[in-house]
Amino acid sequence: MLRRIPSDDTGFASRVLDPVHEDVAPRMPVADDGNRWRRPALVLAAMVAAALLTALVFVVRAGDPGVSNWPVNWELWSSDNGVLFQLLQDVVAGRDLDWSFSPQVYVFPEMPVSAVAFALASGDVYAYYLFVAAINNALLFGALYLVVRLLFPDARVVAQLARAAVAWLPLVILPLVGTAWVFSFHLAPTYYFGMYLVLLGAPALYLVRSQNARWAIAAAITLTAASNPLVLVFAVPALVLVGLLVALRSGWRTIGRPASLLGGVLVTALVVRLVAFTGMQGTSPFTYVDLELFQARLGWLWPHASDPTGNSILLTGLLAAVVCLVGAVFLARRYWRHRDPRRLVAVWYGLVPLVGLVGTAVLLITHQYYLWPVLIAPMVFLLLAVPFRAVPWTLAAGLVVLLSLVVTTSSFGDEGRYFGHRSAETTCLDTVLPAGHEVGYATFSDARRLQLTSLRGIRFIPLKSSGVQATWLTNLDYLHAETGTFFYLNEAWGEPVIDKDLISRSFGEPDQVLGCGDRLAIWLYDDPAKLARITEHFHVRR
Repeated sequence: MLRRIPSDDTGFASRVLDPVHEDVAPRMPVADDGNRWRRPALVLAAMVAAALLTALVFVVRAGDPGVSNWPVNWELWSSDNGVLFQLLQDVVAGRDLDWSFSPQVYVFPEMPVSAVAFALASGDVYAYYLFVAAINNALLFGALYLVVRLLFPDARVVAQLARAAVAWLPLVILPLVGTAWVFSFHLAPTYYFGMYLVLLGAPALYLVRSQNARWAIAAAITLTAASNPLVLVFAVPALVLVGLLVALRSGWRTIGRPASLLGGVLVTALVVRLVAFTGMQGTSPFTYVDLELFQARLGWLWPHASDPTGNSILLTGLLAAVVCLVGAVFLARRYWRHRDPRRLVAVWYGLVPLVGLVGTAVLLITHQYYLWPVLIAPMVFLLLAVPFRAVPWTLAAGLVVLLSLVVTTSSFGDEGRYFGHRSAETTCLDTVLPAGHEVGYATFSDARRLQLTSLRGIRFIPLKSSGVQATWLTNLDYLHAETGTFFYLNEAWGEPVIDKDLISRSFGEPDQVLGCGDRLAIWLYDDPAKLARITEHFHVRR
C-alpha cells in the first residue's frame, strides 16, 4: 500500500495535507551521499538538542512557585510516575522481584528508557525524572524525523530535520505553559509514552523500504502493543479505514500484503502478551470495560487548566482534532481521484485523534491519559504539513516563542523547589518516626509518593482500605519480605483510609499515635507481641 513512495519534487503539504499549494522539497546534493557519517551525526546532534531543550524546559518549570510546577505537582505526586524508578531501586538493592503492573505493563519502551535515565541519574529520583523527560522527547523527535525522511527521501537532511522540528515544537512549548498535566504526559516514565511514540512513528512501518528496518520497526510496535494494548484502539481503526479506502479504490488484492503485515504484528503482540506479560499485569485489560466506571470518569475527563491560556490551548487542541478529521475526509476524496500513496499517511494521521476517541468510548475505557492523542497530537500532525519553503520561518518563530517563554516564566535559582523537594507529609515522617521504624503500611495513593523522596529511606507496603494487599503497580513480595511497624492513616484526601477498626482488632491498639497534620496519623507499634501478630497476619517470611 505504501511501500513505493514517488520520489518527485512535490512536497508533503501540497500532495498530502495541503494539495492546493505547491511545496518543493530541497533536493539532496550528491555530496550528501558521499559522506556516510554526515546524516547520522546531524540526526544525533538534533536529538541531543531536543533533549537539552526539554531539560531546559523541565528546569524552568521546576523553579516555579505555583501550579505550573508540574515536576513537583505531577511528576513527584502521581503514583503512576514512580513505578519504574521503584522497580529499578529493587533491582539495585537485590530484592526479590514479583512486580504486578496495571493492565498496561511498563515493559517497552518505558523500561529501557527508565533504565538509561536511572543510570544517568545515579539513582537520584529528581534527576531521573529530568532524564526521562529529555529522552522521551528526543525519541518523539526521532520518530517524526523518521517519517519525514521516508516521505521525502530526496530532501536534504537539514531540511528533513527542520521539518520534523516544526512538528515537534508543541511537545516542548506546551510543557512551558504547564497548567494542565496533559501538556506534559509525554515526558513521564509511564505506559502511555509508548502509545504516543507509536502514534507519531507508525507510518514508518509501511514507508520504509529496507526489510531489516521494517522488521525492527515491526518488533518495536509489537512490543509496545503487547505492553499497552490500548495503543491499538487509536492506531488500528484509522488504519482499517485507510485500508478500506485503498481496497475500494484499487481492489482488495492491493491491501493483501499490508493487511498481512498488520495481522502479523497483532498476532505476535497477542502471543507476547499472553506468554510473557500476562503474569505481570495486576488485572485484565477487560476490567476497564465497565459502564459505571466509564460514567464516573466522564465527570472529570476533560483536563483542567488553572488559567485562561491553558484552557484556550486545550480548546485549540480539540479544534485541531476536528480540522484533522475534516482534512482526512478531504484528502481521502483527493486520493480517490489521484492515487498518491503519501496522501494515505495524512489520512491516517487525520483519523487517529477522533476515531480513536470514539474507539475508547465504544470500549468504555476512557481516561485523561488517552486525551493526549486527541488534544496534543493533532497540533503535531497539522504542523507536519508546513511546506518546506515555510519551515525556516516557522521554526524560527517557534524557537522565539520558546525562548521568550523561558525568559518570561523562568525562576532560575529556585530549582530547589523541585530538586530536593519533600512534601510536608514526607518531611514529617522523616522527622517523627523513631529510629528502627523505616517500614510501614499505607494505601496505594500514599505509599510511593511518600517514600521516593524520603531522606531516611522510609518505605511503604501498599494496602487497600480493607487491609488486604494492594496488587496494583507494586512488588507483591514487599508484603512477605518485611514486617511493617506502623500504619500511615490519611483521612484527609485520596482513596479510603485503611480500616482502623480492622487494625485495632487484628493487632491491638497502637503503642503510639503520631500526627503529621489534620486527619493524618501514624499508628506506631513497638510491642513484640503485636509485631508478631502483624508478622503472622501478613505471612512475613521469618
